[in-house]
Amino acid sequence: MGCLLLLLLIIGLPMAEIAVIKLVASQIGGWDTFFLLVFSAVFGTYLAKHQGAVVLSRVQQSLTAGRAPTIEMIDGLLVFMGGLLFVFPGFVSDAMGLLLIFPFTRWLIRLIVVACFKVKSQDSSPVQPQPSASRVDAGSHKDRAGVVDAEVVE
Repeated sequence: MGCLLLLLLIIGLPMAEIAVIKLVASQIGGWDTFFLLVFSAVFGTYLAKHQGAVVLSRVQQSLTAGRAPTIEMIDGLLVFMGGLLFVFPGFVSDAMGLLLIFPFTRWLIRLIVVACFKVKSQDSSPVQPQPSASRVDAGSHKDRAGVVDAEVVE
């Protein structure tokens, strides 16, 4: 499923971009289309930078409050991916980038991403922890988990 989606993105997205650029160019002209593509790249980069700063401040607030910034980190990744989509010339990738950058559409995509990861983690079998070398004691010592033997060397 993942490989099929990747193949669709690699082949389908450039084809869709070319078709939409041709359609827009036939309606408004080649130079206007070019300037619109440049404007969307510059504007999208500005939006990504602004939203990235907002997400970074939310990460810092979560860390200051002593919480793990999981939602904020997912938002940061989505904003980063949205910014990358603006770098590629085309209107389809710009539309996808807008969906990832704007907070009122990003929350829905975040819900989908989290749901996909929950399904993946439930499908995988649990891994049994292996005893580490620090937990295996030799001789008559009892299990001393959490105790670290150290030697000071001057």
